[in-house]
Amino acid sequence: MNTPMSDNRTRQIMRQIAALFVTLLLSLTNAYAGDDFGMWGTVNAEKELNSRWSLGAEVEYRSRDNLKSADRWSFGVESSYQIARWLKATVGYSLLDDHHHNEYTSGTKYTDYWGIRHRLNVSFTGSVSWGKFSFSLRERWQYTYRPAKTVQLHETGTDADAGEKVYDGKGKNVWRNRLQVKLKLSNMFRPYVNAESWVAKELEKMRYNVGTELNLDQHHSFDIKYIYQHICGEGDNEPDRHVIGIGYTYKF
Repeated sequence: MNTPMSDNRTRQIMRQIAALFVTLLLSLTNAYAGDDFGMWGTVNAEKELNSRWSLGAEVEYRSRDNLKSADRWSFGVESSYQIARWLKATVGYSLLDDHHHNEYTSGTKYTDYWGIRHRLNVSFTGSVSWGKFSFSLRERWQYTYRPAKTVQLHETGTDADAGEKVYDGKGKNVWRNRLQVKLKLSNMFRPYVNAESWVAKELEKMRYNVGTELNLDQHHSFDIKYIYQHICGEGDNEPDRHVIGIGYTYKF
């Protein structure tokens, strides 16, 4: 049973964590003034069918351009199977609705539209524990398909129509590798750090996370993290990005 003292202590700890994330974000943003900043929010639902099988669903929203623009809405489902105590397999599908803004012909024309993508992934996650620490390596194959789409071109500065732009249907395979270390600080707090790479024909992207899980009870938990995403490949016109991520999970 929670007491007023324990509730106050929990709120104090959560304020300290929030202040730490804000301080870290401001310091890194000042160090990389040309980078972008966004927020990612997720709501998850998970159901354990038995000791090995589980199902999950997730809705996510992402912003960019220093919080001024929507970047993505997505909905995903997945199924996981615990092959062994140290090895888990996951299969998932996501429907992505991305906001695109692209400039052409020296900035005199642009497109601004939303586009659907379909994404499949298969993952294997191996993990080991050492005291209060757990170490995991996730290997993921990811295939994304963008259907063909015709969009309107606009004249910069006038919003006048300037013809059409046709995007052909396109598929892409990516191999993702994530290494993570997590500390069971208490039943409530489980801070972690991880690094993940995106590899197609070359290394395209790196993503670094520092965060903590907040397990309130057996049904409700939060995931609060700072993300730094570094673009390595020349074919992606995204800037490097700082992100604050907040996720909520309901388990039933």
